[in-house]
Amino acid sequence: MKRILIIEGSKNKSNGILRQGFNKLLSQKLKGEMPKIIMGEGKSQAIKKFISLKKYYSYLLVDLDNNKSERENDINNNNLTEKKEFVFYMIQEMEAWFLSQPQILDYYYGNKISEHIPKRPVQDIANPSELLYRITKSTAKGKYHKVAHAVDLLQMLDAQKLINEFADFKNLIKTLKK
Repeated sequence: MKRILIIEGSKNKSNGILRQGFNKLLSQKLKGEMPKIIMGEGKSQAIKKFISLKKYYSYLLVDLDNNKSERENDINNNNLTEKKEFVFYMIQEMEAWFLSQPQILDYYYGNKISEHIPKRPVQDIANPSELLYRITKSTAKGKYHKVAHAVDLLQMLDAQKLINEFADFKNLIKTLKK
């Protein structure tokens, strides 16, 4: 049976291939067990694609855009209850993953970006992408770009560190290894 992972994010190739970044990150833990990755555009479009894939084993990875305590509400509000064991969240956004590994931000942007990250769990930072925009705006690479920069940053992330810090990422990897 074919396995497909629908991920919230742009499939526009003009700014970089976001799918490539996710593929490189996930392959650190899923060598030989990789699902086909489909970029689902926005969250609602990704959910529609996920629900429509009836004849495949499909999985969904989207931003929660909220605190992890809102996970069940989001599942209910998006009519995902029947497939909730196949739904995984980036809490609060994918950018929280980057903030959780500040050394890659320092390296990538060539500045001490890490000095501007609040000293609290990154999952508790509302709008991590807004924080990244703000703390990178005066770097040589310019303000964080959700696709062009994310492709590079995803490929630099340490998947094991994400497993240790983000329960949904850990569960996604565990589920995809079955």
